[in-house]
Amino acid sequence: MLTHATNGAHGNPPSAIGRSASWCRAMAMAKKMAPLQMPVLITGQSGVGKEVIAQMLHHWSEREGRNFIPLNCGLLQDQLLESELFGHRKGAFTSASHDHDGLFHAASDGTLFLDEIGELTASCQAKLLRVLETGEYRPLGSTTIRRTNARIIAATHRDLEKMISQGRFRQDLYYRLNVLTIDIPPLSQRAEDIPLLVDHFLGQPLGNTPRQTITPEAMQQLMAHHWPGNVRELKNIIERLRVHCDAEIRAVNIDSILNRQNGEPADESARSFARVMPLSQLEKAYVEWVLEQCNGNISKVSKALEVSRTTIYRILKSTKN
Repeated sequence: MLTHATNGAHGNPPSAIGRSASWCRAMAMAKKMAPLQMPVLITGQSGVGKEVIAQMLHHWSEREGRNFIPLNCGLLQDQLLESELFGHRKGAFTSASHDHDGLFHAASDGTLFLDEIGELTASCQAKLLRVLETGEYRPLGSTTIRRTNARIIAATHRDLEKMISQGRFRQDLYYRLNVLTIDIPPLSQRAEDIPLLVDHFLGQPLGNTPRQTITPEAMQQLMAHHWPGNVRELKNIIERLRVHCDAEIRAVNIDSILNRQNGEPADESARSFARVMPLSQLEKAYVEWVLEQCNGNISKVSKALEVSRTTIYRILKSTKN
């Protein structure tokens, strides 16, 4: 979102953007915790920048030159998630046509970032607990115990303590993950970060779109918005404004985008498409948007769109726009 991935020894170091007191406190905590080898649990609403903090923890640690590997635990079905994490042996299940080492192997000596940890199944929770306690795991279909020293950083927008009381999350796993905690406040509580974020997003490549300016009135309007989708929503809005606007983004342009987003009528010119795009790109963009509205829950997306989970996975894994 606001960082470059640091997969591999030669990845670019991540950069974090913000100047609010709460964001600076979170960054300071990350810098203090980075040299430690213990797990870290990052909490906060969807889209606030939890992966940014995870990358900074990796960047400031002795593991910087190693792999930083992110995985959203809500995007894979149960067996696929276990296979992705722990690996599998050929023939372990129907589609296992070859051996697969898994992310715990790939992240050895590095960092494994498990986003949406609250989506883990009971089986995955038990296996993750064993890794945290012993450093050991067993690939699916294998009798061989393997070891990893990957550092685990987990993140969630859910109330894990409430999930524990409901029997949906293991208390012992929570205690293992919750040794070091960083809570990221929502964007609505750090409006002073918005101008810096907007400037960053305006400077990002977007096809042949030139860099635009934004009027003070438009910036004030962005800072006054409540941003339920946090930084992810802001990024989406700026990208849409860049497509619809010419050299200058004005308050009326923001009105049009936000009104349409809130289901309010927009003027006729704002309803037209700014550009023609392949249907596959439009389909993926829409599914990604629905996924954000459902807080990363694939089952909810499947139900909302009335298509199978397999179809959702296929669309999300298609070539990026």
